[in-house]
Amino acid sequence: MPTGIYNRKKSHGHAISKSRKGHKHSQETKDKIGKANKGIWIKFHCDYCDKENEERPSHYKRKHRHFCNMSCYSGFRKEKLSIQEQHAYKGIRKEGHSKQIYHRRYVANNPTTIRHLKARRYARKKGAEGNHTLKEWEQLKEKHNHKCVHCNLDKPLTKDHIIPLSEGGSDYVENIQPLCRNCNSKKWKKLDV
Repeated sequence: MPTGIYNRKKSHGHAISKSRKGHKHSQETKDKIGKANKGIWIKFHCDYCDKENEERPSHYKRKHRHFCNMSCYSGFRKEKLSIQEQHAYKGIRKEGHSKQIYHRRYVANNPTTIRHLKARRYARKKGAEGNHTLKEWEQLKEKHNHKCVHCNLDKPLTKDHIIPLSEGGSDYVENIQPLCRNCNSKKWKKLDV
């Protein structure tokens, strides 16, 4: 059984190149190689600009609309595709309204949900363990009569992590207390209130 690494000699590579030199393909073989490299392409007209193009059968069969490039696809989506056929349509958007208008309206109508989602994203970004639901946060506020835990005043409440996320605290509801903005700012990242 051979051991070690086989090192090719220069003469070996030279011998191979010599043997291939002068070897010519027949016209039939050249045609076969050309067809294999090119493949059988299907001709079609772009659904947006109506230019004639070619596409491989495997690509052509996957789609029911065909475009010559991404700018034609984008133009078709903006100008010709009905709102019901668009990807982001959820039965809520009105004709002529963009996705951004729908999103802005949703954000304006659901500030607590958006605030909660932003806080969850921040906790994930900090690598905090666990999470809590919006319902758990509402129950925690009810438990404290919608008042700040520190000053006991009825002010708009913010989530405060007892052990801060920056100090390795979790995002479980047990590590959260409702504080007013003023008390939360004073506490900063200290462990005691």
